[in-house]
Amino acid sequence: MNKKVIFITGATKGIGRNMANYFAKRDFIVVGSGRNEQQLKEVRKELLQYSGDHRMVAMDVTNLEEVKSTLKYVIDTFGKIDVWVNNAGSFQAIGPTWEVSPDLFKQDIETNLVGTYHCAAVVIPFMLEQQEGKIVNIVGGGTLDAFPYGNGYGTSKTAIARFTENLTNELQDTSVEVYALDPGLNDTDMTKYQRTSEEGKKYLANVEKLFEDNVDVSPEHAPSWVEKIIDDQLQAFQGRIVTVYDNLEELNQKASQADQADYGYLRWKDFS
Repeated sequence: MNKKVIFITGATKGIGRNMANYFAKRDFIVVGSGRNEQQLKEVRKELLQYSGDHRMVAMDVTNLEEVKSTLKYVIDTFGKIDVWVNNAGSFQAIGPTWEVSPDLFKQDIETNLVGTYHCAAVVIPFMLEQQEGKIVNIVGGGTLDAFPYGNGYGTSKTAIARFTENLTNELQDTSVEVYALDPGLNDTDMTKYQRTSEEGKKYLANVEKLFEDNVDVSPEHAPSWVEKIIDDQLQAFQGRIVTVYDNLEELNQKASQADQADYGYLRWKDFS
C-alpha cells in the first residue's frame, strides 16, 4: 500500500474534522474516531467525495479496550498506521477551580491526558514492530502560560507536553517519532462554548477579544503543520512544543544553535 494511513482522534468536529478533510484531499487514507454516531456519519460522507478508502469509527479515548479493538480493526483493514494524531479534547470545566464540577474537571483530564496515554500506549508497540511511525500530540492553551478558569484543560495540556518529551527520550533509539503541536486558536465548537456559555462569558471573556483581534488561524493551518511533521521538516523538534505561529525557517535555525538546546521544552528558569 503506497498511501499513508493517518489516524485522527476527535475527528468528528473542529480541528480533527478539518484535519480529516485536509488529508483526505491529499490522498492519505484517513481513519477518524469520535463518539457521536451522527457526526461520524457526516464526516464519513464528506470524506467519501475524495475516496472510498476512508473510515470513521466509534471510539472513546478514555476506554482502553475500545482503543485496542480500534487499532486491531485498522491493522486488519490496512496493515499499517503511518501517523497517529491525538487530537480528541475536552474543555468543559470553566471557572474557579474550587467551584467547577469535579466530574467536568476529571472529564477534561481523562479525555485530554489519559486518552492521549491510552492511544500512545496501544499504538507504539505496533509502530515499533513495523519499525516506523509518527505520533502527534495536540497541546494548546495553558501549555506555556497560566490559564486561570480553565485549570483542568490547561493542566492536562501541559502534562501532554511533558508526556511527549518523556516518550521521545524513551524512543530515541527507534524509528518512532513523537511531537507536541499547539494548533493555535481555531473557530470550533470548543471555542464557541468558551465564548457563548454563561461560564465562558463570565470567566473567559478574553477569548472573544482574541477572535476580534484576528488571532485565530485558518482551518487548514493546524493540519498543514502536521503535514510538515510527516514530511520530516521538524525532526529536530521531536519531543518539543511547536506552534502553528512559529516560523519554520527560524525553527530550523534554533535547532542548529547549541544555546537553544532547551527551546520548545518545559523548563524551569534558574535566576540564581
